[in-house]
Amino acid sequence: MKKSFALMLLCIAIAMPSFAQKQISAKLEQATVYLRGAALTHTATANLKSGSQEIIIDNLSPDIELNSLKVSANGVLVSASEFSNDFITPREESARIKKLTDSLEYYTDKLNDADNELSRHKQMLKLLTDGTQSNMQLKEHQVSIADINANMELYQTKAAELQKSIDKDKKKVEKLRETVNRLTQQIAEDNANSQTRTGILRLSISVPESITTKFTITYFTDKAQWVPCYDLNIPSMDKPIALKAKARVYQLTGLDWDNVRLTLSNATPNRYSQAPVFTPWHLNFQRNYRQYTNGVPLAKNSIEYDAASVQNVHSSLEGVSVQNAPILMDQFVEVEEQDIQVSYNIAVPYDIPGNGKPQLIDLKSYDIKADFKYYSIPKLSDETYLVATLSDYEQYNLLPGEATVTFDNTFVGKSFIRPNNTEEHITLTLTTEPRMTVKREKRRDYCETKHVGNSTTVTQSFEITVKNNLNRSAKLTLKEQYPISNNKDIEVKDVSVSPNATYDKTDIGVITWDTELKAGETKTFIITYSVKYPKDKVLNAF
Repeated sequence: MKKSFALMLLCIAIAMPSFAQKQISAKLEQATVYLRGAALTHTATANLKSGSQEIIIDNLSPDIELNSLKVSANGVLVSASEFSNDFITPREESARIKKLTDSLEYYTDKLNDADNELSRHKQMLKLLTDGTQSNMQLKEHQVSIADINANMELYQTKAAELQKSIDKDKKKVEKLRETVNRLTQQIAEDNANSQTRTGILRLSISVPESITTKFTITYFTDKAQWVPCYDLNIPSMDKPIALKAKARVYQLTGLDWDNVRLTLSNATPNRYSQAPVFTPWHLNFQRNYRQYTNGVPLAKNSIEYDAASVQNVHSSLEGVSVQNAPILMDQFVEVEEQDIQVSYNIAVPYDIPGNGKPQLIDLKSYDIKADFKYYSIPKLSDETYLVATLSDYEQYNLLPGEATVTFDNTFVGKSFIRPNNTEEHITLTLTTEPRMTVKREKRRDYCETKHVGNSTTVTQSFEITVKNNLNRSAKLTLKEQYPISNNKDIEVKDVSVSPNATYDKTDIGVITWDTELKAGETKTFIITYSVKYPKDKVLNAF
């Protein structure tokens, strides 16, 4: 059957040399957004006559990966395709720009009306003032006291009314001018990110008989991405943390995504997949040494954003009825686990403008068990931090992302979730706690420097005082440091701590005390150590 159909199309193509051309617009139906890039699916319906013809499909993204382009349609043989950009055809205004433009036109008219009203009231006040002065300075006859009083009374009444109207008009004009300026700036900003071109696809096709068919066009573009983020709300320290997973979605594809079905995937497509191989490792002396910061630059074609621009969240909930019950996005988000990725399939269609501004989308909510304690390194900071340790987090498929932290619905700060570590738990720094005071002081009576023969021995001792000013008991992890030596001429000895440490990481020289303090309780911790080195040398630590 397939062979006969293909043969029929080939015969038609040979027998009918006439070549018609038809242009249709594609509609974006589905967007699968990756951590970098997106796969877009368009459809376009066409009424086709039998024979060979050319179809032009417009309204595609101008920035696509050509090798990813696929086209299909039932009952049609696609013999050739060509993708290009159209710089000539004027782009139709997006719904957002049109709405902003209409608003600008409306408020500009209101501003002009208010300006005219202000001018009229100013002119009327001037005429009143000039008329009153003229009446008071008549030269043909003497102005009577009664005339003066009448003129003054008229001027006082009318002038006050007009001045009140002028003041009101000025406020109205100022407010309208601010609105017009904001709309103008917003339109300019949105237009600055908009494409002046559109992607078009030319198809050479053969059709055995007249049909109405739907073309499906799919391709990959790197002009979109999503970034995981989270809301963490701590109802109280004896309850699980309420974690809400969210997504910031960005796109600069040259299209406004209107009423589009979204899938968010944690995959990162690699267009040039190639397993690494070793090359020869040649040792040589370093000629020049330069220090670099640890900043990680955005990859080419990535979309820049800042937190202040996270706004204009928009979603469509058509067909969803509210019957005295809250609607949560959890009801419309399905998490699908596959071999190499986790996807969030969102049943609610979304509008994502093509201006590159982040759109915030709620995904799933979880209650996660957490242990809370306080954490302090007084050598490095005077602050004491409240930290939460999350357990059993693997089942939630969390991704690295910024977290906004609230305590009993009160904002306390931001943290960062790093689930891709090798630890069994996720530790989050939530906020500082000034009521858990920690003070580190040198014990000067126990510190000394001795010179014996060719050696110098320096002894250092520190006392750390911790007080719990909370109205409840609290766990505390306290850390302190002692030096370690990589030089045979430098000896660190007599390291002593009180009370005994919970952990002593001798490879990095870090002492850890895990303790619990009752409400109002004070505890003291001491560390002492000595360093011996040649007396003709100077250590970097002292």
